[in-house]
Amino acid sequence: MIKKLLLLSLLCVSLISLFAQKSVVPLPVDSGYKYSGDYIFYALPQTAFKVNVTVTKSNEFQGIYGDYAKSLLGLTNVISSDRITYSVQNIELETAEVPDTTCVYAVQLSSKQRNSDVYSNVLLQRSANGKGQGSCGYTPDELQIPDFFRYYSDLAYMEQNDNYVETQIVDGVVRQVPAVRTQKVAKSSQQKAQEAADQIGKIREDRYALLTGSSEVPYSAEAISKMVDELNTLEQNYISLFTGFVVEEEEHYTVWVVPAAGETQIPLFSVSQTAGFNTRLSAKPAENYVMNLQPVKEASVRSSFDVKWHCSQGHKPYAGYRLRLPAAAQISISQGATPVFDLGTRYIYQWGTIDILPLGKDDFDISKIGFIY
Repeated sequence: MIKKLLLLSLLCVSLISLFAQKSVVPLPVDSGYKYSGDYIFYALPQTAFKVNVTVTKSNEFQGIYGDYAKSLLGLTNVISSDRITYSVQNIELETAEVPDTTCVYAVQLSSKQRNSDVYSNVLLQRSANGKGQGSCGYTPDELQIPDFFRYYSDLAYMEQNDNYVETQIVDGVVRQVPAVRTQKVAKSSQQKAQEAADQIGKIREDRYALLTGSSEVPYSAEAISKMVDELNTLEQNYISLFTGFVVEEEEHYTVWVVPAAGETQIPLFSVSQTAGFNTRLSAKPAENYVMNLQPVKEASVRSSFDVKWHCSQGHKPYAGYRLRLPAAAQISISQGATPVFDLGTRYIYQWGTIDILPLGKDDFDISKIGFIY
């Protein structure tokens, strides 16, 4: 009976070795490695950051009557010339997983894996990897100048009366008769500015009449509110003819970075107030944007336990699938030496540890731990 049990145990062991996963070998292998059977390959993941940058482009336009803003309206805070300025409005961070080509492994398939078409499924998955991949870019929009300024015009001429004396002969009698001659003459810039300033005064009078009820018209509260809002908008439009106006656009850029293990600072890009976004760093430190990565410390008791466990008597290292456990890091963005954006805590694979599983994991889904080649 005992002999039968021993034979049965030996048979089970032989069947396990026949069907179990053979080996997982780090690449590259040395010259003495013996190849046999079928292989699939996978790489461990590493974390890449997609940095989405929103830049505000401010187009400043001088008012057409800016030279008369102080003399006619007493305004001094005006745009003196046309110019374009840039500033960073927002930075957002997305994470993605990309293969780490320094951590690639060859998996020798077991009989069970070969019979279950693991190799064919891997090839199909590799073939489908390229589907559904899109690209992103920035398409500038047309500059949206307000219609009031785009189509604003004033009469370029005015009628001018000239008085003179006209000589008339009636029945042989010569008479000097006063007469008026009307002609059109071009307006000066100052005259046009004066008319725009007069419009501002008229708008204010109309608004005052509405608010005080001097017009003696029983408007509803909603009607009065609507008319006052329209007058406020019209007044601001006319005032902007003197002060100038600003039209803002948004520009969107994307920067990809893959932090190296232990790398705590990564230069990203530069934004000049006059030249805008550039992937190259500027000679002026205040224009440069840098990603800061601060490791989040794990509990020290776990690390000390792992060290004692691996050094304990009778411990046998595993030789199966390798998987990577990510480590946490606090991410922020600095402009020069000044922190400007806090992007929170993210997990970085290449900062973590690589653990090894036991052999015999035939039903293990490799795609969950890495990239299949």
